[in-house]
Amino acid sequence: MKAILLAGILMLSGFPQTTQSPVKNEQEHGKKETKPTNKTPSKIAEPTTPITTSVSQPTPNAQENDAKEKAGSWPPWTDIFWPTWLLVIVTAIAVGAALRTLGAINAQVKEMKSTGVQTDKLIAESISQTKSLVQQAESLAKSAYHLGESANATYQSADAMGNIASKIAVSTEAATASVSAINKQMRAYLFVVVGSGAYQERPNVKFAASPTLVNAGNTPAYKVAYRAKAAILPIPLPDDFTFPLPEEPIGGTPLGPHQNATLNTIVDEFSPDEEVEDIKVGAKGKVLYVWGIVTYKDVFGDTHSTKFCHTVNFFKVGTEYRITGFYIGRHEEAD
Repeated sequence: MKAILLAGILMLSGFPQTTQSPVKNEQEHGKKETKPTNKTPSKIAEPTTPITTSVSQPTPNAQENDAKEKAGSWPPWTDIFWPTWLLVIVTAIAVGAALRTLGAINAQVKEMKSTGVQTDKLIAESISQTKSLVQQAESLAKSAYHLGESANATYQSADAMGNIASKIAVSTEAATASVSAINKQMRAYLFVVVGSGAYQERPNVKFAASPTLVNAGNTPAYKVAYRAKAAILPIPLPDDFTFPLPEEPIGGTPLGPHQNATLNTIVDEFSPDEEVEDIKVGAKGKVLYVWGIVTYKDVFGDTHSTKFCHTVNFFKVGTEYRITGFYIGRHEEAD
């Protein structure tokens, strides 16, 4: 808008004005300088009749008319007037553009100042937050340092406790081993030996075995029970023999240390009478077998078992029979 106003003022000031020509100025100057002469008029006789005098108007000057025509018209295109005005217009446009650019720059400067203020605020807030974070980090570092010291102390304490625990474990292991040794030394141990038996005598006596149960330990055995069976079987036992036992156990009473008990079992069937003497001594491939299992608890509450199997032989010495036997390793086991 300022550029437009400036251009208008320049254009108005540059328009041609109507000027008086030099001829006209000279005529006017001549008229002004022409003064009447101070001569004493002569006495003239007053005419009796009026005299009409014709005053002729001066003829206009041709040069004066040309000057007037030139003054009221535009100069020719070759005159310097037109380049001058073109330069004025271009200058006005440039000034307008410069003013607009200056306005845009001023607006940008204002916006940049506003943005700079906001940026300064953001920077200040960021610096404040950074300081706060630094303070928090320092606080956390101090806490971590104290925690590290505490952890180190705890580690040392734990290490010491570990050493103590290791020593306690060793002591406990030694104590456990000692207790185990004491248990093994003091617990009840039940074994089965050949014992005695009976040979077949009709009509009422069958072959029977009476193994002896011995408590070789230093403490009682509790809930002593057994399952046993006797039979006339070939020598040696078949490889597929399974040592069958009755379902129901016998007994359930305690047995004191270094005491004995008798286990009784009888064969199921009578043997032929002509084979009795051979069975007594294990001749002709047959003999009396007895096998079984004994279960019990020791004074420490642990459960144990003993398996046994042996033969029963009757050898006559004079008028009496001496009972002996042979242990069968396939069914001998104790814990």
